[in-house]
Amino acid sequence: MSYDERNESNKGYQRFKATMHIGMGIFYLLIGASVIYIKYFGAMELPTGFAYVLGSLMLLYGGFRIWRGIMDMKQMKRRDIDRDFPSLGNRGRE
Repeated sequence: MSYDERNESNKGYQRFKATMHIGMGIFYLLIGASVIYIKYFGAMELPTGFAYVLGSLMLLYGGFRIWRGIMDMKQMKRRDIDRDFPSLGNRGRE
């Protein structure tokens, strides 16, 4: 069994990985929003520019992680449909 076949057959790991992407994305969104929110009210002793850049980067990275988790889940679903219904071909992807 090749490496790719093993990875395709291990759905539990793929689902865990996609869920972890979404969970970590939410975590980064919360931390980024907290950094910006706390700095806005002056409760944090970071330089203003650094706090906003750090918070913005965390928000962007959190959004990316959520997007990647959603795409991984869609890809798993697509593979399941292709495996279970090979006669559909590419019709389900339009």
